[in-house]
Amino acid sequence: MPETVLAGLSNIRTTEEMIVAFRDEEHCRRLLESMVWPDGRICPACGYKRSIAIAGRDTGKRRARPGLYQCSSGDCRFQFTVTTHTPLHSTKLPLRVWLKAMWLMLQSDKGLSSVRLAEALGVSQPTAWRMGHALRLMVAREHMLDGTVEVDHFHLGGRPRKHSDDPPPGRGRKGQANTEKTPVMAMVQRPNDVTPGTPAGDARAAVVTGLSLRAAERAVETQIEPHARLMSDEAKAFTAIGESFASHETVKHSSREYVRDTVHVNSVEGFNSRVRRTIAGVFHHISSQHADLYFHEIGFRWSQRVITGSAVRKTRHGREITRTLWSRVPPALQLLSVFRAATGRQMRRSPDGGIIIRSAVAVFG
Repeated sequence: MPETVLAGLSNIRTTEEMIVAFRDEEHCRRLLESMVWPDGRICPACGYKRSIAIAGRDTGKRRARPGLYQCSSGDCRFQFTVTTHTPLHSTKLPLRVWLKAMWLMLQSDKGLSSVRLAEALGVSQPTAWRMGHALRLMVAREHMLDGTVEVDHFHLGGRPRKHSDDPPPGRGRKGQANTEKTPVMAMVQRPNDVTPGTPAGDARAAVVTGLSLRAAERAVETQIEPHARLMSDEAKAFTAIGESFASHETVKHSSREYVRDTVHVNSVEGFNSRVRRTIAGVFHHISSQHADLYFHEIGFRWSQRVITGSAVRKTRHGREITRTLWSRVPPALQLLSVFRAATGRQMRRSPDGGIIIRSAVAVFG
């Protein structure tokens, strides 16, 4: 990627600087091309690395139409732009609006609802909703987690509505059978070390059919490498799947054990809490159909941090502990990671106003 592009993104820190940087459509197109094609243009149809710019045919003059290219392969000759075969495919919105929307969503600590994004950009709420899903589709990561990985489960949703004609739910497990909450499996990869500059590990979450061994196996086998070191609590499903990994260590929450040297699940429990706070405070409600897309966005935010050092802090009981200090990657630089995985992931509008995902890679848990 050209150094001028990286330097230009590094200088964007405030909203005013973002508006100035993304005000010109031609500049935004070249910026987007540099992020989608960091090593030069690639045909999205066949992967050929040579292409030519096509001259416009709408006027009598032979002037080049900006942004339209044709593959130089004799067997392909496919015409494409920087948005072809991406979630921005056939968009009617200017690219400057897309870049502003991405920056605003990444700048927020827990995301931005479609209502607030629509107000900021001057577009309709359904348009802002689809723009948010375009970001969530592009930030989905397909590589496997390795190293030390923590796993845990939690439930998403609220209590079911009470109806006067329904019988009482009962106590204990008898009452839990009537819940309408959605079970979710979460996985967090720890950073390799705690030296300054080390990036945070990836975080994943996926809706599962239940908390059984079979459901846990289906969620884990496509996300975690077999040679990884697994950390979990004493749940029976986790104890069983731990035999498939190089090592598996647990903490017994039932015995009030939460940390044993380096054995804990505090990172994944922190991620679970981040998911619940994000949904409750920003989106208020998400459907299980699109939950994995929202988990992609929350997990991407989790990974966009770097270690800056450590500091000694005192707990409420006066005990001194060492805390790791983090710094968030600027939102303009996060755009590099967002658009680098844009090609091959498409999104179309469904007849009922929703979205249809067409992706050449696996982006769901």
